[in-house]
Amino acid sequence: MRAIAGKCGCGSVEAMKNRCPIVNMPGFARVPDTVWEMVREKRVANNYHKGNIIFYEGNRPFGVYFLCAGRVKIIRTDTDLHASIPRVVEAPDMLGERAFLAGENYLATGEALEDCRICFLDGAFFEKSLLEVPEVCRALVSRLAAKLGHAEEHLLDFGFKTVRGRLAKYIVEKADVKGSSNIKFPESRADLAMILGTSPEVLCRLLSEFRKKGWIVVSGQDVTVKDKSRLEQVSRR
Repeated sequence: MRAIAGKCGCGSVEAMKNRCPIVNMPGFARVPDTVWEMVREKRVANNYHKGNIIFYEGNRPFGVYFLCAGRVKIIRTDTDLHASIPRVVEAPDMLGERAFLAGENYLATGEALEDCRICFLDGAFFEKSLLEVPEVCRALVSRLAAKLGHAEEHLLDFGFKTVRGRLAKYIVEKADVKGSSNIKFPESRADLAMILGTSPEVLCRLLSEFRKKGWIVVSGQDVTVKDKSRLEQVSRR
């Protein structure tokens, strides 16, 4: 299925500030209303269904995407066409801004992990109108710095942690974000295995191990954390 395009549904800047999550992205709190008015007028809103492609690896970026709702998996392939998922982007956030600002082709493919609401801003408008606003530049620097920090942590995890440690850390972080011991794996086992840098068989074996040791209870995509302290110990290895 293709993405369904349309104009932004926010009738005013005030409505946009109340209803649109992108206004509340970390680092964007000081962006003035005049900027959001331009964004409201110029952006094109799209509904993407699960599995829809937002952009393809190797293609040239023609603008910047704002992820308003949903989650997008970033997929990279190597020369042998082996795929990996270095990160999953959750709303509210931006997509493709690094490639656009660097003047490079996309280094990965963006695919909707679930139904998403995404807005697109044309590159010429973004460059001529928004990059001249100091608050926008500071917000972009802040977002790129945060993503660089996450990328460095991801590399360290893959360099120094075992798959067991990475899985334990994933479960603990999900529980911390939700503030509950009851969490859900929104990804398929195949996707989660790629995120953790392993195979679905190894992932299932580790989940079974965690379950047998009494650390978690698994029912489909639903997971209940029973021994968070033990998982935290494992996550450091």
